[in-house]
Amino acid sequence: MKSFFRRVAVRTALLSAFCFSGFGISHAHGEDLLSIGSDAPALDVEHWVQNGGGKFGKVTKFEKDKVYVVEFWATWCGPCIMSMPHIVDTQKKYAGKGVQIVSISDEPLETVEEFLERELPPSIPVEGEATKTFRDLTKSYCLTTDPDGSSGKDYMEAARQNGIPCAFIVGKDAKIEWIGHPMEMDEPLDMVVNNKWDREKFAAEFKEQQEQQALMQEAQIAVGGLLRKKKFPEALAKLDEFIERAKGSTMKLNLLMTKINLHQIAESDAAAINATFSEVFKIAGEDPMMANQVAWTVWEMSEQGKVEGEDVLKSARDLAKKASEKQQGNMKAMTLDTVSHLEYALGNVKEALKIQEEAMSLADAQGKENLQEFLEQLKAELDKSKK
Repeated sequence: MKSFFRRVAVRTALLSAFCFSGFGISHAHGEDLLSIGSDAPALDVEHWVQNGGGKFGKVTKFEKDKVYVVEFWATWCGPCIMSMPHIVDTQKKYAGKGVQIVSISDEPLETVEEFLERELPPSIPVEGEATKTFRDLTKSYCLTTDPDGSSGKDYMEAARQNGIPCAFIVGKDAKIEWIGHPMEMDEPLDMVVNNKWDREKFAAEFKEQQEQQALMQEAQIAVGGLLRKKKFPEALAKLDEFIERAKGSTMKLNLLMTKINLHQIAESDAAAINATFSEVFKIAGEDPMMANQVAWTVWEMSEQGKVEGEDVLKSARDLAKKASEKQQGNMKAMTLDTVSHLEYALGNVKEALKIQEEAMSLADAQGKENLQEFLEQLKAELDKSKK
């Protein structure tokens, strides 16, 4: 069973996690592409819902020597919501240093207003008893909505970004300094504020990222067209072409995991699935959270009878075990839970129980509650085997 603890942890810690955005897929090319060093487009936001308690004015053009964070979000986007406390903390930290955060949705005003009245769930960490709703939480920064989508077109589409949350740091000369997940912006924002940011260096790195994102979009269109026609062998062959073209390990890994999903749709045999997992294991270890996700996918597919043989299960277990050695706290607990499940799949119930107990010792209160069920299952099976 995939626990609530696992779902929440992945949203907050796996920084590569995005929601597919309603802002649309970019068709910008060449000189039209918004990138690092580009002039930041003027803002034309329709509804300014929160303004830092009156501390901030509406922004159209960007003022010289001030720094802005233009972030795109939505009420339906789990990672966006989980990022809100971090955005609050960031705005408070830099409020006196000329930094203004503007978060933009493209939903109707009524949808945003209704969302703000919702009570905060236990998974959202807050300080102070007065913070009870999303309106209370977000009052320190500019939270807005732009239903005509013009802001999304000027930023998200122009920069070929189709996943949210997504933040754009606008520097003191009104040019784009950085683009990425808001949970990853601490270091670049601090360096931009303190005039230490190397824009040219990051521009070269980001250009490669955009090229790879364009490759992913091309793959989605090409493979998606074949899938709609139920041409599964052709779709798998086409996807292999894109995997060969992928340069970075992250992009190659994303495409390989897409291939795993395609195998399931195509009802490929276990040998083909296992062969793809072998390719995945070679590069998944670079990111502990991604390694855990890959290993958990193996567990889920083994439960469905779509992974055969001990070799794949052992490789996934070892992958997760190595990933756990680089982690602490809840994240380590989550990964050890994966290791425990894989040991169980291999028939090692006693070892699975030992590892699950270690995971329990590292988890917070909510994590313990969600890990408890599998722990009790393991104990019951061991007790039964002794009788």
